[in-house]
Amino acid sequence: MMNTIRNSWLAGFFLSLTLASSAFASSAYVAEIRGTINPATAHYLERALEQATEANANFLLVELDTPGGLVSSVREMAQSIDKAKIPVVVFTAPAGAAATSAGALLMISSHLSAMAPGTNIGAAHPVGAQGEEIKGPMSDKAVNDIAAFARAMAELRKRNIKAASAVVSKSSSFSAEEALKEKLIDVIAQDRTSLLQKIDGRTVLVGNILTKIDAKPDLVFQPIPMTLGEKLLNMLSHPNIAAILMTLGIFLIYTEISSPGLGIPGILGGLCLITAFIAFQAIPIRVGGLVLIGLGAALVIAEIFVISGGILAAGGAVSLVLGLLWVVDPEATDLQLSPLFALTLGFTFLSGAMLIAVATSRIKKLSAETLQRVGGGGPAGLAGYSAKVMHVNDDGRSGQVSIRGEVWEFFSNDQLKQNDSVIIKNVNGLKLEVQRS
Repeated sequence: MMNTIRNSWLAGFFLSLTLASSAFASSAYVAEIRGTINPATAHYLERALEQATEANANFLLVELDTPGGLVSSVREMAQSIDKAKIPVVVFTAPAGAAATSAGALLMISSHLSAMAPGTNIGAAHPVGAQGEEIKGPMSDKAVNDIAAFARAMAELRKRNIKAASAVVSKSSSFSAEEALKEKLIDVIAQDRTSLLQKIDGRTVLVGNILTKIDAKPDLVFQPIPMTLGEKLLNMLSHPNIAAILMTLGIFLIYTEISSPGLGIPGILGGLCLITAFIAFQAIPIRVGGLVLIGLGAALVIAEIFVISGGILAAGGAVSLVLGLLWVVDPEATDLQLSPLFALTLGFTFLSGAMLIAVATSRIKKLSAETLQRVGGGGPAGLAGYSAKVMHVNDDGRSGQVSIRGEVWEFFSNDQLKQNDSVIIKNVNGLKLEVQRS
């Protein structure tokens, strides 16, 4: 009996040790960037770094496969890496993946860069938003500026400055083996397991501190997925889609101005333009989110005063949901905005706004019917009413009339006399324009 109790106690003790050791096992957080470099990926990297740092991860692994993207976004990403408290390892993988254009600049800016066999890096010559060649003085300006950025990052990370500059100025491209030979990258690894073996114990400069990378084989990888807002913005930030949104927004607003009163083109055009501005990084993500929330509130309030059949309310609900997805900063708070909650809130918001729209429309319809039944309308609700002349001035065209128990001054083009019946034509200030009935 005692042996059984002792064995059970020992089993529980070792189980507790196992659980405790697994809870404190070393880990590396993984962020995947597969697609263009844009404001969404810049925000994603910043958030992933914050999350990995708070979790005391050994390092952040960024698995990369990109055709390039915005220089402004990769500059933000380079700044995030420079401010990082833990090493950032950028790994272009698997075979067939590429780190071209802005992706090459991100590789050069990382604390440690690695590539899988069968991948390539380079071709960072600047092009226009649609991929077109930039010509003239603007081309020289752009090339010199980005080449200087590449050289500065290469010098900071102790990489080949000449090769880094050639990636931009000459659109040079390198296979993984060539990049390693040219000292543009640090490691070639087949997969994550091979990567851990080759980077374990390497020393990199993180800030001003020499840091040894701890990448033991028992390292636990913790994936950091994109949020719904980041995924949506990442999709919309593709240069072609962003350009379409910008063009469509301008066209829709032009349509609204040309044919005022439709409502739908103006609302959709505004949403397209704001989203395009965020995608092109003309305005920050969270600022754009606040603008969308403000637009949503304005559209719903406008629904109360304008009979649009719910169009304004629907546009306001869409604007609100997009704003909520992009304005909540996951790195500044532990509170995460659930996508299901955002969609539910948007649906509830839309339903409430539609109820208000229906009620407002019904009230306006009943008011119009009542006004038509009792007579009158227009300014002050007096036009169309019948009145009785109480007093006529000497000119016979002015005096006082009684209407709805009230006495008003009047003027008329007709010659009138006391007790004549007249019809109210209009209100001019505090005087009524009347005519003989």
